[in-house]
Amino acid sequence: MTTTEIRAGWRTPAALYRLISSPALRAAFGWDLRGRDVRWVRPVEGMTCLEVGSGGGFYTKALARHLGAGSELIALDPDAASLEVLRQRMTGAPGARMTYQAGDGCALPLPDASMDALFYGYSLEEFADPLAAIHHAHRVLRPGGQLVLFLWRPVIGRRRREPVLDLLESSFTRERAAAGPQNIRLSYRR
Repeated sequence: MTTTEIRAGWRTPAALYRLISSPALRAAFGWDLRGRDVRWVRPVEGMTCLEVGSGGGFYTKALARHLGAGSELIALDPDAASLEVLRQRMTGAPGARMTYQAGDGCALPLPDASMDALFYGYSLEEFADPLAAIHHAHRVLRPGGQLVLFLWRPVIGRRRREPVLDLLESSFTRERAAAGPQNIRLSYRR
C-alpha cells in the first residue's frame, strides 16, 4: 500500500462523535469508560505525557487525574479553538499540570526523546498520514517510554490498519493488546 492510499483520512462527523461519546450509550455497552481506559497508561511520578489529538477532551480530565499532581499532561490538537475550550473545561481540575499546544499529530512539534508517554485516544485513524505520526511518536518518545493507542475499527479499515500495525510492531515492543467489536487497544514500549 502506498503512502497516498494511506493518506486518505476520514474525519468523524460531529453528530456521530456526539452519539458515540454519549455516556449512556457507552455505559450500556461497556465502551470506552474513561476512568478504566486511562489505566492503560502507567503513571510514574514526574512523568510527561502527550495526549495526541485531544479534540473535545473525551479522555483529558480522567487522564490528568490518573497521572497525578506530580506529572504533566500536554494536550495537543491542530484546532487551537478546541484547545481553548478544553483549557476552560480543565480549569481547577485535579491531577497533572496541564499544557495546551496546537500542532499536527503527523509532525509532532516536540524535541526528540522528550516524552515519557504518548496517548492516542481514537485520534490516529483520523490523521492524514498515520505512518508519519508513528515515526514522530518514535522520535519524541524516550527510550523505555510508553505508547498507548486506541483505534476505532470503523474508521481505520483493514487496508489502512495493516501498514500502521506493521510499523508499530517493527518500531516498538508490544506490551498489551485487546480488540473488541468496535476498537483495538494497544500498548507499546520504545
